[in-house]
Amino acid sequence: MAVNKSIAIIGEGETEWWYFDTLRIACRYKFKVAPDFPQHSDIPHMAKLAEDYVKRETDHVVCLVDMDRLLKVPAEMATYQKLKKKSSRNVIWLETNPCTEFWFLLHFLPQISTKHYETCEDVLPDLQRYMPGYEKTARYFRKNNLYKYLTENGDLQRAISYAKELSRLSEVSPEDKIAYSQMHKVFELIASMEGSMR
Repeated sequence: MAVNKSIAIIGEGETEWWYFDTLRIACRYKFKVAPDFPQHSDIPHMAKLAEDYVKRETDHVVCLVDMDRLLKVPAEMATYQKLKKKSSRNVIWLETNPCTEFWFLLHFLPQISTKHYETCEDVLPDLQRYMPGYEKTARYFRKNNLYKYLTENGDLQRAISYAKELSRLSEVSPEDKIAYSQMHKVFELIASMEGSMR
């Protein structure tokens, strides 16, 4: 008999919550998107929430972090590095630089790009070419199913492939400050657990 595995996904803000909630519903996965109501969380709050899920015997806790703010505030970056290092082994910290919207953009790009985006606001004009009217608001997220839009109008496998390569390049030459996303690792984790998550 298969043992059910559990995943909790913790995002910093509303964007991640809405994206993963629409993914969970569309694919009928049983993972938990936390916290229950989307809110902006700082890194210490996310780390505490992650450890709470570990105590509840959640097999994997994924914490999604936008790097744009952390890269600008050295004290916050130091806190992040410290908390990441002392997290339980069940906690996986995944980064997107500058923000989750860059992951969305990867679904549409005709070829991989090593463009540098300083902030999330820098990503939005490029993303809005493919997602007209996109805005980081609850009103937009309620009216538009993020996962459905991205998979019907973009290409999830392309986004995963680009994310893997850009993550690799960002590790090889961090001084280039290219935009990257480690979001592909969530999909790898889901795929490895898929049988027990439905």
